[in-house]
Amino acid sequence: MTTLLLGISRKAAERWAALLLGPGLLFVMCLVIARHSGFRHAVDLRYLRTYLNAFAGSQAHKQPAELLTVLLLVTALATAAGAAAASVGRTFERAWIPDRPHWYVTVLTHRRIRRWTTLTRAIQEAHDQRVHDHLHGTPPNRRRPTEARLRAKQEHLFPDGPPDRPTWTAQRMATATGRVRQRYDVELAEIWPHIWAVADSEARGDIQGVRDSYADAGRLAAWGAAYLLVTVSTGWWPASLIGTVLVGTAVLRARAAIDALATLAESTVDLNIRKVAEQLGVACQAGFDATAATSLNAVLRPRPSITP
Repeated sequence: MTTLLLGISRKAAERWAALLLGPGLLFVMCLVIARHSGFRHAVDLRYLRTYLNAFAGSQAHKQPAELLTVLLLVTALATAAGAAAASVGRTFERAWIPDRPHWYVTVLTHRRIRRWTTLTRAIQEAHDQRVHDHLHGTPPNRRRPTEARLRAKQEHLFPDGPPDRPTWTAQRMATATGRVRQRYDVELAEIWPHIWAVADSEARGDIQGVRDSYADAGRLAAWGAAYLLVTVSTGWWPASLIGTVLVGTAVLRARAAIDALATLAESTVDLNIRKVAEQLGVACQAGFDATAATSLNAVLRPRPSITP
């Protein structure tokens, strides 16, 4: 038991240092530099070196207790910044896959629909122009995007077809849900707790790893937003470059994580839905067919009893 507790404590300390303290210390250091340099001395290394030398000289004559107090204060600030980033990161996670009709959902959904419609119209125009050039022997205009290029762009931006969700990640999960519904006539949200209960440890580990990657992407986006706020509050524009890179990387990582999560969720349902049905008392002699789906839905969605 002592060994187990020591192992858990060691892992907790490593996770605290990796997720909170390390990024928090970098952010505190960046904030100090930004407040001192501002916009005017944003890339003035000589000015920054002079400040750091003066700061180091001022700390050299302090008592050990005073230095320890400063160290504890910096550590506390870094930890608080890391905890705030973790909290804001969860907000990013929910914003990428909203489960409620927030104000921005309709705006982003309509924006994605307009973009799809614009690309579809451009593809049709490029197709018509290509046919016209072929019939009249006109050489193609190199400055215009080709039909193939436009189709590739549309498939890259909308791999799941016409959009009806506000974000790429939400669309990907909606597609996975639709595939499960079409294949088995059950809702993924209703069957998933039972699938998770019977799934093997390897599948659980894979899914949990992808889920952790999605959480990491949310925290990374939160740190990016924090650096952008540093630019707004201090004028130190290099922080905006850091923030932009972090947010862009976070979006790409979130998309990769959700793509993998959706694929793993579908495959886990494929492998375990019959096991779930049988353990819930639904016979599947001929496989998981429409009759089994109807019986399983009756178990998952029991009708409320009507009392006189």
